Amino acid sequence: MKPLLTDGRLGASPDKALVDHVNGVELEDEVAAAEHFVRIDLAHALMLTQQQVFGPEQGRKLVGALLRLLEGDAEQALDGDAAIGTIALQLERYLEEQCGPQGLDIQRARSRIDQKATGVRMADRAALLHVMSELLRLGEVLLEAAAEHDAVIAPGYTHLQHAQPTTLGHYFNAHYWSVSRNLARMAQLYERLNECPLGGAAHSGTDWPIDRHTTAAYLGFTRPVRNARDAGLSALDAGAELASVLGLTLSGVSRCASDLFYWSSSEVALVRLHASLCGTSSMMPQKRNPIVLERIRGLAGDAAGWGASQLGLLHFATSTDADQGYVHNRLPGYCRETAGAVQLLAHAVSTLETDVQRLRESAGRHWSTASALADDLVRSRGLSFRAAHETVARFITAHEAAGATDATIRPDLADGPLRDYSPERLRDILDVQTFVDSRHSDGGTSPARRAELATEAAGDLKAHQDTVTSLTTAAQQAKARLVRDAVTLLGQQPTRRPAAAGADRR
Repeated sequence: MKPLLTDGRLGASPDKALVDHVNGVELEDEVAAAEHFVRIDLAHALMLTQQQVFGPEQGRKLVGALLRLLEGDAEQALDGDAAIGTIALQLERYLEEQCGPQGLDIQRARSRIDQKATGVRMADRAALLHVMSELLRLGEVLLEAAAEHDAVIAPGYTHLQHAQPTTLGHYFNAHYWSVSRNLARMAQLYERLNECPLGGAAHSGTDWPIDRHTTAAYLGFTRPVRNARDAGLSALDAGAELASVLGLTLSGVSRCASDLFYWSSSEVALVRLHASLCGTSSMMPQKRNPIVLERIRGLAGDAAGWGASQLGLLHFATSTDADQGYVHNRLPGYCRETAGAVQLLAHAVSTLETDVQRLRESAGRHWSTASALADDLVRSRGLSFRAAHETVARFITAHEAAGATDATIRPDLADGPLRDYSPERLRDILDVQTFVDSRHSDGGTSPARRAELATEAAGDLKAHQDTVTSLTTAAQQAKARLVRDAVTLLGQQPTRRPAAAGADRR
C-alpha cells in the first residue's frame, strides 16, 4: 500500500476499528456527494493555475484529470479504501495515480477543514433546492384544490369539536400560507448558506496568493465567508438552521396530513384517499389504510429531534470539527425525507376524494353557527357580546336537556330576548351558507374574500417560483462556467472517462 497521510507523524497504520467506525462512516456519506468535492478540487486547481501558483503544465494535468472524473463515475472512482482517509485524501490519491507526484499538490493553500465545509454547504444547498421545488409543487396543488373546492361547505374544528363552518377551498388556501412561510425561510437560509468557506484554510488563511472570490463564483456561491476562522466546520451553524427549518416544514405538512387522517376515518368519512396511496391488512380484508398520512406524521415527529442533534454539537468548542462532521453529513438525507413527505401530501391532496354532501351536513351540525345568533342579539337587541353569548349558550343547553338537536330548533326553549325570534328567523340566522357568505372581514370565508385570497396566493406563489428559478439557474450557470473555463485551459474538450481508480485503492 502507498504511504498514508498518518505515516509521517504517527508511524502507525489506522486501527481497523477507526477505519470501520470513523473513516468509513464519514467516507460513505461524502462519496454520496462526490460530484461536489470534485468540483471543489476543480475550482481550486483552476484558480491556483490562474494565480500562477501552479505552473501551466501542472495545472493542465490536474484540471484535465478532474474534468475526466467529473464526466465519469466519481462515486465509484472515489469509493476507495477507508484506511486512506475521507474523500479529500481519496481525491488526492486519485490525482496521484492520474498525474504522478504533482497530484499530491492539490492540497496546497487549503485544509480539509475548509474543503469539507465547502462540500457540506454545496450538498446542503442542492438538497435545500430540491425541498423548495417540492414545496412549490405542493403550493400549486393546494391552490388548485382551493379553486376546485372553493365553495364546498366544510366543518371547522377547534379542540376536535365543531367550531364554525368554512369552505374546503378556504381551508386549503390557509395551508398554502404555511408552505409560503417555509419557502421564505428557506430562501433566507439559502442566502446565508450560499457563502463559500474555501480558502479559509485551517482557520488563519494562507500566504499563497489565492483568489477566494474566483473559487466562490466557480462553485456558485455569492461570496466567500468573510472570516477565515468562521469558514470552517467549527462555526458551521447553518446546519442547525437547516434542520430547524426542515422540522418546521414537516410540522406544517403534518398538520394538514393529520386533518386528512381524521377526516378519512371510518366514523367521520368526510374525505377518502385515493386507493393508490393506501395500504391494506394482511388479515382484515376490509381495511383501507391511509398509510402515506401516517408516514408524514411519523416523520414530523422524528424531525423534531433533527435540530436538537445539530445544536447538541454546535455548542462544543470551536477548536474541534471532526465530531461535527457526522451530524452535518445527515442533512442531505433529512432534506430527501422532507421532500418525500411534501411529495406524499401533494399526491394525497391532488387525488383526494371528497363527500360534498357529508361535508356540508357536518358543517351545519352541533350548533356550529351559534356565534352568528349571539352577534344578532348584539346588533338587534343591544346586548353586550358576553350577555348574548350566555343567552345562546343557555338556548343550546336547553335543547340538549330536552333531547332536541340543532336540526330541530325549538323557540319554546328560549329565554330572554330570544323568545321574540320566530322559527324562520332562527333558521335564517343559523343557516350554514349564510354564515360562510357573511364572513367578509379580511381573510374571511365570504366569496369576495376567498377570491382575494386566491389572487394573493397566486401572486405569492409566482414570487417563490421566480426565486427558486433564479437560485437554480445561478447554480447551473456557475457549474457550466467552471467546466467551460477548465476546458479552455486545456484547449480541448475532455472526452476520456476516468479509470476506476477506486477499485485499485481498496
